[in-house]
Amino acid sequence: MNRNQLNRLIQEEGLIPLGVVPLFYSQSYSRFRQWRAEGKHAGLKYLEKYHEIRESPEKLLPGAQAAVVVALPYAQEDVWPLKEGEVSRVAQYARFKDYHQILKKLGAQLVAEFKKDSLLRSHQFRVLVDTAPVLERALAAQTRESFIGKNTCLIHPTHGSLLLLGEILTTFPFEQDEEEIKQTCGSCTLCQVECPTGALNEDYVLDSNRCLAYWTIEHRGPIPREFWPWLSKYYFGCDICQLVCPYNLEASKNKLPPKMVPQGFPSLYEVATMDQKQYEKYFGGTPMTRAKRNGLRRNALIALFVTEDSQLDLALEQVSRDGGYPLEETVEEIRSARGF
Repeated sequence: MNRNQLNRLIQEEGLIPLGVVPLFYSQSYSRFRQWRAEGKHAGLKYLEKYHEIRESPEKLLPGAQAAVVVALPYAQEDVWPLKEGEVSRVAQYARFKDYHQILKKLGAQLVAEFKKDSLLRSHQFRVLVDTAPVLERALAAQTRESFIGKNTCLIHPTHGSLLLLGEILTTFPFEQDEEEIKQTCGSCTLCQVECPTGALNEDYVLDSNRCLAYWTIEHRGPIPREFWPWLSKYYFGCDICQLVCPYNLEASKNKLPPKMVPQGFPSLYEVATMDQKQYEKYFGGTPMTRAKRNGLRRNALIALFVTEDSQLDLALEQVSRDGGYPLEETVEEIRSARGF
């Protein structure tokens, strides 16, 4: 199977073929280790595990010779700053059913197509989507055109950075991408200037300790008050550093695949006061469950406070009855901030 045939199969699944790369990224892994040693991964303890596999991704599939890197575009019509009257947002990637399942299904369909080729039938394949201990962006950055931007996202000069990545490890010796001179961020610093919390103050380095996405998704305890003002803009995740990136101006024209249907979400008040049944109804099967029910309620409660929403008192009353960590602590902080 040649590259044209491979790319055609990928595109028929609604994916973007980024390229085929070797399973080797020693320099990227060294930078990752330094980043982790400096504590810039914050509370992401899972990044401290599986060192050997993370360093040598070929161990995920013995005999693997390459990774076929694909992307699923998810750019929508968002702009920055928020439009007048627009309430706190959810990051764009989280407005669909869980992309892990979507990409894994598409990857499995691709493998099935590969195996129709007599040359590929006897070879092994493994589909990866974000959950295996591999540096996905480091692999993808080795493709012909893609690079890691100052916002630490993978950027493609045509498709931008609003891309969900998937990899298919394979023992088949596909033709691999050749090195070429790539476009880069150059002197542009828009993502760093617009990041409200200073998480991107160092070029090409994300400090998770200061990242709004970390605090609203991964963190399980109370959110430090210094980050509260920005929950009025995003109460789950953050897209600011991508929305201001010049490479994404054209990416918004990418067509969402039919299987990527954005869904609406309830009001901040409904999120802040939801019970388990409502949580499952509103967010079941979406990336939003990563924050857990009380994490989403905490976020929405802070957003209600920061935006001076008229339903804040009702929400505080309801949440006070329910209790639970970190809601009790958040309610107390809000009351303290209001002078009660």
